[in-house]
Amino acid sequence: MALGISTTVNIEGADRGTAAQEPCVVVLDAHELIASSLVIALRHAGFERVSAVHPDAVDLGSANGSVELSPGDIVLIGLLYGDGRTTLPFIRPLVERGCRVLVMASDQGLPLTGDCLDRGAETVLDKGMSLDRLAAVLRRLSAGGCAMTEAERAALLESVQRHESAQQALQQPFQSLTEREADVLAALVAGKAPKQIAHHNGITVSTVRGHIQRVLSKLEVSSQREALAMARHAGWP
Repeated sequence: MALGISTTVNIEGADRGTAAQEPCVVVLDAHELIASSLVIALRHAGFERVSAVHPDAVDLGSANGSVELSPGDIVLIGLLYGDGRTTLPFIRPLVERGCRVLVMASDQGLPLTGDCLDRGAETVLDKGMSLDRLAAVLRRLSAGGCAMTEAERAALLESVQRHESAQQALQQPFQSLTEREADVLAALVAGKAPKQIAHHNGITVSTVRGHIQRVLSKLEVSSQREALAMARHAGWP
């Protein structure tokens, strides 16, 4: 695989029959400068079979790609794709092909990490990590090792599940709100005053205040300020 961001990657191709060789390391990142720099740095660190591919060039289903990824190859995926997209949909097809996927992200929040692991990624790496640490992980994988032990993976997934349960508990009180009450609270969270909400919805200010009082009652708080703090803490809406 030649270094190039326009290369098409086919993950359905036949094995190359080069089991004795070290695995290929493929950098799959939408930022050409980052991808090309990683290739150069990894080659300098001793990895001979390294290339970079832009996500737009990856063909997840066609059997006619110009480049093949074989089982055992290591794919470094930059999570952010641009325009609000991520490369999460790439993880499972690559894993099913037999590739070992490492996700690189600048935000390693538990929900993100859990999603990546659930799709089969080996781990989620901090994009700010040192090249030495990245090279150490790649060497471990190249030698047939793991990015994390099973115990570490299980502990991390347990942390993710606890976090998700806690988030669901924070969201639960808001499920009792009617659609109108939720709309009014969302407007308050966005910084709108009752008079603005009334004007926007074509209702009276007293009607808005009535909705606010019902919201306070259902959330079991005594003031609008408490309701807003509760909503922001829960990440609602």
